[in-house]
Amino acid sequence: MRLAYVKNHEIYGEKLLGLTLRERIEKTLQRAGFDVRFFDELSLEEAEDYLIILEPVLILERDLLLEGRKILVSDGFTVGYFFGGDFRTVFDGNLQSSIEKYLSLNNLESYEIWAIKLSNDNLKTAEKLLLSSLIKAKRTGLKPAYYDGWIAREINRKVSLRISRLLADTSVTPNQITVFSFFLSLVGSALFLLNSYLTTLLAGVIIQLHSIIDGCDGEIARLKFMESKYGAWLDGVLDRYSDFIIVFSITYVLSASNPVYWIIGFLAAFASLMIAYTGDKFVAAYMRTYSPEGFAIPITRDFRLLIIFACSVVNLPSLALVIIALLGNFEALRRIVALRSYTN
Repeated sequence: MRLAYVKNHEIYGEKLLGLTLRERIEKTLQRAGFDVRFFDELSLEEAEDYLIILEPVLILERDLLLEGRKILVSDGFTVGYFFGGDFRTVFDGNLQSSIEKYLSLNNLESYEIWAIKLSNDNLKTAEKLLLSSLIKAKRTGLKPAYYDGWIAREINRKVSLRISRLLADTSVTPNQITVFSFFLSLVGSALFLLNSYLTTLLAGVIIQLHSIIDGCDGEIARLKFMESKYGAWLDGVLDRYSDFIIVFSITYVLSASNPVYWIIGFLAAFASLMIAYTGDKFVAAYMRTYSPEGFAIPITRDFRLLIIFACSVVNLPSLALVIIALLGNFEALRRIVALRSYTN
């Protein structure tokens, strides 16, 4: 058993984006494999490992992985101490002196994690950092390695995080957001079928709104510790339905003037599917998120939907199909070739 002892502080009763700070640190440590004990006066139980946190903190690491003995630090302050089970042999009832004695007997290295020391004066800062931690990224200490596409990270997230901030204190669930986002894509697709500039423009705006809100389900899931395999699966499945329906609605309207658009539309739909499929199969085969190294065409879903929006603004949805068909299939083929030599 791995035990985390967290010293009680009044600030843990404060609520931040839908959960109390006490719930946040408890769920974060449980996610890392610890049984959590809050204490005023410590009574040490027998355990394989001990994590001791004395100061009020908000841990922002999505996946906290701790092995070996370490002093956890963040931006110059001590977050906590990760000791082995032998800490129990030096514990004499006085926690501070026992920690000092253990440190004198063992040469512990510092280990940087992403966290913030809490006070009543910096809760707004803690909120901003917590929201920024929702961006799909793997972090080593304080260094991010982004998995969001550039459009999602630099445009969509700036809006979706504001929406998620408003939704955090409601009872809205991630799956409800997923279904609502899918409904928006249906509305946008239907507007394309009306085939006028005004409805095409409105369709493009709604499709881009769908793209933005499509990120809120995952943000709320991560923010409130509501992630589920079914939720991730549902989001992916409805995204594929949305991709096909959007492309089909544009193709259907354009084919009335020129049947060749059925071929272009098929290639665009196929490209959308293959970009998602090659990414998902990479995860299944290599057990890690696909993150291309070197040259790659940025034709991820966020970029494809932005192309549809931009082309709708200038009343050229046909151009969107051509761009997606060409770039999407080229990128899928590039991945097939590039991954032949992938060894990680």
